[in-house]
Amino acid sequence: MNIIKKIKENDSYKIITEFSFLQFFFWSTWAIYGAYLVYYLTDLGYSNMRIGTLMSIRTFMGLIGPPIVGYICDRLESRKIVFLTSMFLMAVFVTPLTFYGDLMLAISIGVVGFLWEPQQSVLDSWILETSDHTAHNYGFMRAWGSIGFAVIVTVFGQVIERFGWRAHFLSYGIIALIVIVIAFSLEDNSYDELHKNENEKNDKNIDTNHSKKLEKDAEIKAELEDKNIMRLFKNPDYIFILFITLMIFIPNQMVFVYLAPIIKSVGGNSTDLGYTLFFNAVSEAPIFFLAKYFLEKYKTNSLLLFSAFFYLVRFIIAALATSPVYFLFFGMLQSLSFGVFLVTVRYYVKLVAPAALKTTAQSVAMMSAFGAAGIIGSLLGGYLIDNFGISTMFKVGIFLASAAVLILAVVVIKDNKSLENKT
Repeated sequence: MNIIKKIKENDSYKIITEFSFLQFFFWSTWAIYGAYLVYYLTDLGYSNMRIGTLMSIRTFMGLIGPPIVGYICDRLESRKIVFLTSMFLMAVFVTPLTFYGDLMLAISIGVVGFLWEPQQSVLDSWILETSDHTAHNYGFMRAWGSIGFAVIVTVFGQVIERFGWRAHFLSYGIIALIVIVIAFSLEDNSYDELHKNENEKNDKNIDTNHSKKLEKDAEIKAELEDKNIMRLFKNPDYIFILFITLMIFIPNQMVFVYLAPIIKSVGGNSTDLGYTLFFNAVSEAPIFFLAKYFLEKYKTNSLLLFSAFFYLVRFIIAALATSPVYFLFFGMLQSLSFGVFLVTVRYYVKLVAPAALKTTAQSVAMMSAFGAAGIIGSLLGGYLIDNFGISTMFKVGIFLASAAVLILAVVVIKDNKSLENKT
């Protein structure tokens, strides 16, 4: 028994290693495209409002993508096929980016928004649902994604300066191919638990009397209802998570969409942006490595309050910045804000979502953060910068972030009082 147990454990660690490599190269692709897209548009001479409009196209398509792609995954019961398909299409649209005119560039940004927004949720759900062991070690694997982003975003800040944008985006296709090869070699066992539960239900209902037949019909009906996406929006805890992500990510998206022009406004360039994003990504790794420990020790709402507070601190630092050096400190706080937030929300959604809608629930949660908040943040940020200046944009962002902190503080206080009354 001990030998068998060790073999199983070793197999689990093999899967974790493979997923870690997949996360590393997947987030490397986003370091090339996502991190420098606004900087590229700025170099093309686009105004902030025009950039905001293009980013809104991406995020609008990102609103459409997650529920559709997540639902396709849950219907096909294959995350691997969907992930591979979307990664291939991303490579097709991103690699020749510098050859596009204005119209094709806008179309490409829209297609990428539709594909990329749910892509990370599909990958994360693939990990979370493969086994309890991979779920508990999700943070470890996601940490390698942050390391990959940090390394590549720093390297390609130099690539842009030395070789230009064409070499930059053509490199995307090479790394995307590596992602496809790694993903193709992995098995998709993420729906096995659902199949197991369905088989157990069928076995229990063989050769039953009429009353048990009615019970089976009720179970089948309940399972069909589980696949109805509206079940998610009847869950108050799930709705609360969506609301909080909006409150936190509207100001977050305002800052990150316009991070390149903001850094330029204090005397920075693409190298400074690369360093900022390096610290931004590499700071996440320790939090992701330690994720399973703080998830066991602290409550979800307390962790959300913790992350919201440090989001607020980051916005204040960015608002007070007078040189690119400030943004190094801004980047270092990514771990305590986004790092804590992502792991907390991912694991919490896994616990509250119906078994048949896990990927859909994860995709919609991220859609709230990067989709709805992205559209509002992109348009509002561009409008405020062009008409009232960057300082006004920061004031609005700080106000929204402060509101999120206050709401979560009230919720945490109520939770603590409720616990005291029970004891």
